[in-house]
Amino acid sequence: MPWNTFFDLIIVFSQASLLALGGGTAVLAQIQLNTVNNYHWMTSSQFVSIFAITQATPGPSMLIVSLIGYWAMAQHFPHQPFMAFGFGVIGMFVATTATFLPSSLLAYYVGRWWEHFHGSSWREPIERGLSAVTVGLLFASATIVSNEASIGLNPLYAWLVILISAGLLAFTKVSPLLLMGIAGALGYMDLLSVPKITH
Repeated sequence: MPWNTFFDLIIVFSQASLLALGGGTAVLAQIQLNTVNNYHWMTSSQFVSIFAITQATPGPSMLIVSLIGYWAMAQHFPHQPFMAFGFGVIGMFVATTATFLPSSLLAYYVGRWWEHFHGSSWREPIERGLSAVTVGLLFASATIVSNEASIGLNPLYAWLVILISAGLLAFTKVSPLLLMGIAGALGYMDLLSVPKITH
């Protein structure tokens, strides 16, 4: 049993859970830092790939933590597929529970306490301050994922797709699935890659 990874998953995702102001996406930058740089559970490209998978599938966007937990434990058994699967499922369960349980308990108890101070003059300033922090966390997460996603692509084309997608999602009612399909098609046709130099 890779106990170090087991407890590291609990620490990383329970901390992220308690810092997830504005939703799990707000702490994506911290999750990426721990997953890729601090614990080396996967590479940057793998992180972006599983992020894309979880965004394209139904369900909460934070299911990315389930895949991270699975991979973090499974990689300890590269030549034992059954062991890798079994411990991967354990890692998936641990990461998912550590992500959703602490924040759920915190929201429940803080919500009950917060209602006791309904109408207090200090509530609104605190809420505005937390909203500002949330915007900063979301911006940091978006910047990190955008930078990682553009690796290996033509920077101009990659950022053009990112900015056009962000603009359309912010100011129109276009379906994200449509944009993902178009981007996937562009990638499949190799229209976003760095031009290959031929001699």
